[in-house]
Amino acid sequence: MSFFQLVQREMQGSLGRLVFVSALGGVSTTAIIGAINAGAQAADRGEVSLWAGGLFIIALLLFVQTQHYILITTTAEIGAIIHKLRVRMLDYVRRSELLPLEAIGRAEIVAAITGDTAILTQASNMLAFAAQGALLIILVISYVAYLSFTAFVLAIIIVGIGAAVFHAKTRQHAIDMREAATWENRLYDRLSDVLDGFKEVRLHRGRSDALLDHVVDVSRTAANIKIRTQSETFRRMVLLQTSLFSLLGAVAFIVPVFSGPMAPGTITKAVTALVFIVGACSGLVQSIPIIAAANAAADRLSQLEVKLAGITSLSDETPAEPAKKFTKIEVRDVEFHYPGRSADTTFKVGPFNFTLNAGDLVILTGGNGSGKSTFMKILAGFYRPAAGELLLDGEPVVGERYEYYRSLITAIFPDFHLFQRLYGIPDPDPGELLARLTEFKLEAKTRLSHGEFQTTDLSSGQRRRLALIVAQLEKRPLLMLDEWAADQDPEFRRKFYFEFLPALHRAGVTVVAISHDDRYIDEMDVPMRRLRMDEGRFTELSSVETG
Repeated sequence: MSFFQLVQREMQGSLGRLVFVSALGGVSTTAIIGAINAGAQAADRGEVSLWAGGLFIIALLLFVQTQHYILITTTAEIGAIIHKLRVRMLDYVRRSELLPLEAIGRAEIVAAITGDTAILTQASNMLAFAAQGALLIILVISYVAYLSFTAFVLAIIIVGIGAAVFHAKTRQHAIDMREAATWENRLYDRLSDVLDGFKEVRLHRGRSDALLDHVVDVSRTAANIKIRTQSETFRRMVLLQTSLFSLLGAVAFIVPVFSGPMAPGTITKAVTALVFIVGACSGLVQSIPIIAAANAAADRLSQLEVKLAGITSLSDETPAEPAKKFTKIEVRDVEFHYPGRSADTTFKVGPFNFTLNAGDLVILTGGNGSGKSTFMKILAGFYRPAAGELLLDGEPVVGERYEYYRSLITAIFPDFHLFQRLYGIPDPDPGELLARLTEFKLEAKTRLSHGEFQTTDLSSGQRRRLALIVAQLEKRPLLMLDEWAADQDPEFRRKFYFEFLPALHRAGVTVVAISHDDRYIDEMDVPMRRLRMDEGRFTELSSVETG
């Protein structure tokens, strides 16, 4: 999809008016040319043409008004289009399924929503000038046809050849631009490696050197592709400029030879008019790299939107009422397959058979890679089963019922994100919040002010404690915790197992927690179920009915 097609699709009621005003701008410019020629011809006779002067003033005022309208309207419309695109993309993201979203990757999404939309903003005024310039060329060539048919034919031939050669490699240029964007996304991933993995990089010189070598390779490849595409663009620009100068030379030196008797000043008028074309074409030529980049950006945005639209699973037309409680959740013969790098390789976990009753305290244990976190994501409704079924109170969880099902759940995963604002919790109880901050020794670290935490720049363990406080404020009946105690000091680790989990159980909150702390679990004095997982299956099941 080109930039113009994107604008045409997204622009509301201003497109027709914008085209009309652009046409008036082109007419006003042509009228200015005609008035200047008429005035100059009268001056050659020693006269002053009042009608030409009046036409010049009227055309000039019309030109000023049309330019103001075109530039301001185009800027406003492109800004509105970019706003709609960003919001729509983010809406698709928030309603997407986790696994296909992970397959698209953060780099492509971030690059599109930030980088590509910035390119469209830069190209907004260029689009208006390009459209007006194209119209001006048509009108001026029509004026040249009125002056000299021979000059008109030469203009059509020379400009046509230049345009045909220019567009001959348009498709290859678009492919090169997409390839350059792909390598830019890879470079973004490597930059993320440097920043997110800074500690690991600093601890291992070999890893640091190898990572830098890879960054250099990716950056060099991206730069080479950009250099190639931009060089080709500049060669095409020179070709067009050469065509324009050739046109002026042809009118000045060839038209008098092959034309019959002409009125005095005809060639001068034609050259003067074509000089305006040179100015318009020069503007078009200068806008070529920006419009080309905008076309590539619009194409990437369009392709990403198609991808995101294809992985959304929730319609906002009839929002589901959040669930308040449940009686039983069942996982029956559920299997899940992680897609491998090729179609023939997959990583499988399951089958899982599991029943969770309201008020249960369930602790999952097992080694790394045993499938605990995958099972938790299945139970949370993030991953859809490849086989088997998930049931809520006896009814299968399928389609948009997943949204209703997920409204039961609050979860803290190892890669959790701590929001600065309490989104979705409009009126938290200040007394409860202060009591929980005090309970977790965070009252001196952060407070809630105007709906935002004063800071989330805390240690890893403190951030997990704050995330747990936020989870409690959500008041949902099912709490999932994946290795919550991993970053806690001994005081809060003991508090978690011997105070917090028993208190949640007494309050009737259902809890499913992943843990490696076998020693603490063995000492817990609370009714619970303990499941062990190995190689993607439950291999051991025990329960403690009473303390």
